[in-house]
Amino acid sequence: ADMKQSKEEQEINRNMTSDEEQEVRWVDQEKINEFGRLNNRLVEIRADMKQSKEDIEKLDDASSEVMMATDPEFMVFMGEAFVQCDEDFVTEYCEKKTELLNTMLENLSGEESRILQRQKDLKTDLYARFGNSINLET
Repeated sequence: ADMKQSKEEQEINRNMTSDEEQEVRWVDQEKINEFGRLNNRLVEIRADMKQSKEDIEKLDDASSEVMMATDPEFMVFMGEAFVQCDEDFVTEYCEKKTELLNTMLENLSGEESRILQRQKDLKTDLYARFGNSINLET
């Protein structure tokens, strides 16, 4: 049963330098693939966290502008259009959006921590089996 090797498996096989090359088992390949998927998700999470922090800053700036404004009416961009709103609505809108983004940030941070822990466990297992012949640094 000659199965086609994945790129990760080929890379591992190429990187093996010891005289006692370890065969890549199915379970090892699954762990390597999981590590890669987790790494991709980590990139997404960190991008989402960065965007959320930027959005929170913009909302904070908008709230400050509302407090200093002399005009009681504001144009707020919602969806794909500007809507005319009063100060109370704009203030509440900014507060609720900030709360939502902070909750999202907390959730993303928790997911990031879980991924990092799982990657640490996978690294421990894979380095124990393959030593320096595998590179899982991100």
